[in-house]
Amino acid sequence: MGIRQLVWALIAALLIYGGWQLLRALLAGRGRVAVVAPSGAASAADGASDAAQDDEDDSDFNYAPVPAASVAPAVSPQPAAPAAEGPDAFAVELELQRLRREVGSLRAALDVQQGEIGVLHETVQRLMDAAPVVSSAVEDGAGQNASPEYSEALVLARRGLSVEEVSERCGITRAEAELVVSLAARGGFEDGA
Repeated sequence: MGIRQLVWALIAALLIYGGWQLLRALLAGRGRVAVVAPSGAASAADGASDAAQDDEDDSDFNYAPVPAASVAPAVSPQPAAPAAEGPDAFAVELELQRLRREVGSLRAALDVQQGEIGVLHETVQRLMDAAPVVSSAVEDGAGQNASPEYSEALVLARRGLSVEEVSERCGITRAEAELVVSLAARGGFEDGA
């Protein structure tokens, strides 16, 4: 007999032994349920003989706890609970309250967004109203053909400020201020120079 056959025989023996123990446990469980839940008219002698029989059967199973005799007696069936008829009223009420809170928070968020949109509309309107002021500055010659760093100097020169005042206010050299004042006097920035 080879090792392989010996291992298979050992596995088969263990399976048979496990099946036998399972069968004994199931049979002992059925007998114990009958003893634990006897009918109300059972005599004390019957209970004593059943207890003695249990002690004999349970000698191999002394490691398992014995179920208490406080098994609930058979009760007449109760009428169907209201939950079986339809959804629970309490659960429905909870869901309704949750949905109301969610709708309230969504409305509050919508109000905040509407306020922000109103502010944005006002800002756009102010910018649109300010646009003619910017375009008039461009038409005055302070924008299209002039360098951005000399636009303020050009506006001051057109107002009639002297070369020294333009130089001091704009932070440019005297030569640059003289050039800007002479160009403003001739209108050179408007002609594309």
